[in-house]
Amino acid sequence: MRRPLNNVSMRALSFDLKLNNIQILYKGGGTVAQAQLEPPEEEAKYPEPDMFGETPAYGFFIRHVKGLEMNNVDVRYMKDELRPAFVLDDVRKSIFRFVTAQHGRDIPTFLLKNVEDFSTYQSSVPDAKLGVSKGKKTL
Repeated sequence: MRRPLNNVSMRALSFDLKLNNIQILYKGGGTVAQAQLEPPEEEAKYPEPDMFGETPAYGFFIRHVKGLEMNNVDVRYMKDELRPAFVLDDVRKSIFRFVTAQHGRDIPTFLLKNVEDFSTYQSSVPDAKLGVSKGKKTL
């Protein structure tokens, strides 16, 4: 049984997470309120895909990871989406290679919070911008 990877959270850092050759076509329809969600840690529970309900990203919500590598990843939606494709929280040493992500006007592709050593390589990140909003870096 296949399960989505966007709702995984653990208190301790996970090391060397590699995700390759992924295509996601999401139904879309996410709201600004959903984009501002801060899912609880729930560190005492096994990380089931539905344990957090809605998440702040329509594609990947990733936190507490050291050594994240994503290769050949494409995320898109069918209905307008007001959440970023990627939300990273407490992530160290991440690289995104050959990554494409659909996003709406004024919606960042990446929302970065407590992220160090972040890079992209040959990735299509349209209208990319880097700034600080409510203590969160966005690209």
